[in-house]
Amino acid sequence: MRKVLAVAAVLAAAAFVVGCFETKQDFTLNPDGSGKVLVEMVMPQMPFALGPPGQQGDPDVAAKQFVKGILDGSKGVAAWSDVRYERTDDGRTRFIGTAYFKDLAQMKLQSGKMEGITFTKDASGGMVLLLKEQESPAPPAPPEEIPEEQLTQRIQAERMQYQQMRPMMATVLGTMKMDVSFLLPGALVEVSGFKKEPSGAVRLAFDGAQMLKAMDELMADDAYVRQNALAGKKGGGGPQMDEWTKEKLFGTKGPFRARVTGPFKPLFPYDSEVKAAKAAYPKMIERLGLDKLPAAPPTPTLPPGFGLPEGRKGIGG
Repeated sequence: MRKVLAVAAVLAAAAFVVGCFETKQDFTLNPDGSGKVLVEMVMPQMPFALGPPGQQGDPDVAAKQFVKGILDGSKGVAAWSDVRYERTDDGRTRFIGTAYFKDLAQMKLQSGKMEGITFTKDASGGMVLLLKEQESPAPPAPPEEIPEEQLTQRIQAERMQYQQMRPMMATVLGTMKMDVSFLLPGALVEVSGFKKEPSGAVRLAFDGAQMLKAMDELMADDAYVRQNALAGKKGGGGPQMDEWTKEKLFGTKGPFRARVTGPFKPLFPYDSEVKAAKAAYPKMIERLGLDKLPAAPPTPTLPPGFGLPEGRKGIGG
């Protein structure tokens, strides 16, 4: 069965839906699986600000609707604390806040959460942080048997399509950045794929420039393009998140895994911090001006040609 990293969905969403997307997430995990994450996201106002100039509404209201959408739309979050936002000079909204969760696997942020990450005990008494791979529902098709001349034409067409789409991708990727770190309880004894930080945390980071460079190198690689062409894959403007792409982008084919051993002690008092966050939440919402917001306009459907299948929606769709 062909395996694809769950991060592929994040890359696709960041590249083709939100464009100049930046996120930094610092997770702190306890031995029982509870945790908190300090989130910083910078997002364009696309869902709320489409339309002719002067008709997009109040940008501050749109920013508040974006913030409220994150708070209300996130799943598996027990409480939010220290939430704030600001408008950047280039018209985007920067969101900062801390989310508490009882189970990392069940927590899903509205915009920006890398899915498929678990933190569980293993058979040896340790605990493992794992970015799971997802198997495709169907086995890969066997390589086609086609004449060499036809194969050459297919390769040329793939590369031509990529070059046609590259200017759009370069613009869309823009300042895209994703930086996710995990501070784990116990002693860190094994790390694969993730980078080990001086603080003891493990980290996974990439940006749009790295992603575009990886795609350029792969589309210039005769063996890679030939393999895809023989497999009957449609390039769609660039390579998929297979082992070749992972190695180009992250310097490793994976797996993305970190293991810690005991003794295990909580890194923070989950129950008391959640209780305090819940108590302070109503006043925080009032301070942010999120208690009397008009309803956000519906998320628009992107027209064909925006890198997504027809009918697919943007942020929150």
